[in-house]
Amino acid sequence: MRRLSRENHRIRRTRRPSRVRRGAIPAALCALALTLTACGSERAADKDRKAGSDDRVEAGSTATAPATPSPIDSSDPESSDPDFLAFMELLVSISERCVKYEPTEEPPMEPPEEPDPTEPPLTPLPEPLPPDATPPPVEPIDPDDARKEEELSPVEKCDARVHSRRIAKALKGTPDPTPGQVKDVLRGLGYVDLRIHGPQRSGESVEFTLDLRLLSGQLCLSGKVTGTRTVTDPYGGSPEVACPDVRRLR
Repeated sequence: MRRLSRENHRIRRTRRPSRVRRGAIPAALCALALTLTACGSERAADKDRKAGSDDRVEAGSTATAPATPSPIDSSDPESSDPDFLAFMELLVSISERCVKYEPTEEPPMEPPEEPDPTEPPLTPLPEPLPPDATPPPVEPIDPDDARKEEELSPVEKCDARVHSRRIAKALKGTPDPTPGQVKDVLRGLGYVDLRIHGPQRSGESVEFTLDLRLLSGQLCLSGKVTGTRTVTDPYGGSPEVACPDVRRLR
């Protein structure tokens, strides 16, 4: 999981939307779900081992139990957030409901022709670099390219509808909420502070932005609360930039 920051972020490359091979999204979600489950099991087992060690010390042993390294990377604010695991499980559970909207690729009408091995390739293959050679410099990418709004996949559009409904329903019971009240509602729904931008007052409304990007996804969701009415607007943003920094098309 990559830390996202509005300031001092590093631009590496711009990701473009592409056709998704059928089965890729379910496989990715399954792999992430297994990872989250394994992480939770390891933490529970580590807790049990630590409790057993404490019991042995209290029973009269003077030996000090060896310190167990924490599975959490303290250098990553997301991994060090105890609520982030539950947040990722929330995103996975919502995406699993929307996998049915995954695009499918139509099979070709005719099988592709086999290349003639006796003919040279149309595009010459690059010569491999010698071991001691210096690789050519990478052409810098225009930072503005990474800030362009990206197209959402059908699965992400479905995800956005689910998130929008649950947020609007939760905020309906708080008429004319303050920014603090909106944030409390979002937290109560399972969204973590690191993925909540705002909320802040804008005229008669309270505005916020949620970063809902999962794996290599691009889903961002902006919201505006006025009275008891909540309006949301999903859009795509490169994982290389923070959601509020995406240059919207409209």
